[in-house]
Amino acid sequence: WRIASAALAAAALVLGIYAGQLQGQIDSLKQQASGSSAVQEQLAQVQAQNAQLQEQLASSLQPAQGMQTGEAVKLSPATQDIVAQGLATIVIDSKGTHLVVQAENLPTLEGNEAFQVWLIKGDTPQNAGTFLSHNGTGAVYYTLDSANDYDTVAITLEPDAMGDEPRGTMILAAKIKG
Repeated sequence: WRIASAALAAAALVLGIYAGQLQGQIDSLKQQASGSSAVQEQLAQVQAQNAQLQEQLASSLQPAQGMQTGEAVKLSPATQDIVAQGLATIVIDSKGTHLVVQAENLPTLEGNEAFQVWLIKGDTPQNAGTFLSHNGTGAVYYTLDSANDYDTVAITLEPDAMGDEPRGTMILAAKIKG
């Protein structure tokens, strides 16, 4: 019986070790499966975000609906020697409130010069875009946070297109309702 008992004890020990190894493999597989589950969940979230962004992109590519003209003002020359003319129009549509500025008979640009449109409240200017003219004509389209935040729209002739505030000569301007 001793030999049988020793053999049985050895077999039990081997089975115990093997069971421990199997349990380790099971735990490892569970971790991999839970990691895979987490990855699957992340993938599902990213796919949902992608679908939402695709929807927003498709919507943004659609033409605006229900466009209405808000205020339209004639831009007047800043000095008597300027022959330029312009029009600033507030347009409201399904995508927001926008400023459309058009000008003609503008001075000829030289070098890096550019025209810059400014929305002004009191003494504080807000850059509303930069444009280069073609045969004295140019335009800017700018989406507003609120048309009520400004009292003047102006076009300046700037030394370059990089200004955060007006540095050049005012060409055209008009008061807008705020």
